[in-house]
Amino acid sequence: MGETRERSVEAALPRPTAQRLQKPSWRDSRLVIGVLLIVLATVAGATVIQRCDHSVEVLQASRALVPGQAITASDVHTVRVRMDHAGGTYLPATRELPRGKVIRAVGKGELLPRTAVGSPAQVAVKAVSVRVDPSLAATLVPGSVVDVWVSAKKEAAGTASYDKPLRTVERAVVSRVPQDGGRFGIGSGQDAAVHVLVPSEKVAELIGAVTSESKVTLIPTAESPLRSAS
Repeated sequence: MGETRERSVEAALPRPTAQRLQKPSWRDSRLVIGVLLIVLATVAGATVIQRCDHSVEVLQASRALVPGQAITASDVHTVRVRMDHAGGTYLPATRELPRGKVIRAVGKGELLPRTAVGSPAQVAVKAVSVRVDPSLAATLVPGSVVDVWVSAKKEAAGTASYDKPLRTVERAVVSRVPQDGGRFGIGSGQDAAVHVLVPSEKVAELIGAVTSESKVTLIPTAESPLRSAS
């Protein structure tokens, strides 16, 4: 009797019906809200990153730039750097190459300042050719920075001698070196012609030293770029 009554009660209770999972529809408001939240979060994140990113594209020297030369596409390349408040200091890569002449030396790998390019009239140096020991010329490259020392020549009893060297020009920039300077040897007896850029007011003095057969020596500064040993 008890078992029969329990079976009757179980039969009378409603049984749950299995429901199939349905694919979400674009009409489902919860799905639409979820997508909108994702889009808003992505846009907000991108905006924050953009506002915090102070990087700009500027020009960087691919090789040493010397006063008096015009800038070509092969002389520079574009780099992206972080700038806080100095973005206007350097030439942007988004504009055409600057016209005019380089008015101050720019080393290889340096960012190109706006103040480094101007009119030809602003170039305050002249190139003077001096003949130096070939072993020294072989170490120099365009853009090397040197001090120019001059030992005045004097004659005594038919024998040439030289006075104590004096520094005539400080931090002159080398603009040209012999292309075959690396083949010169110490004992070759053939001097090499190196072009150095000196202030206009020093040109006459240095030319006078050259024409009077004074001994001219170029001493690279501590930070000067030099030719790497091969």
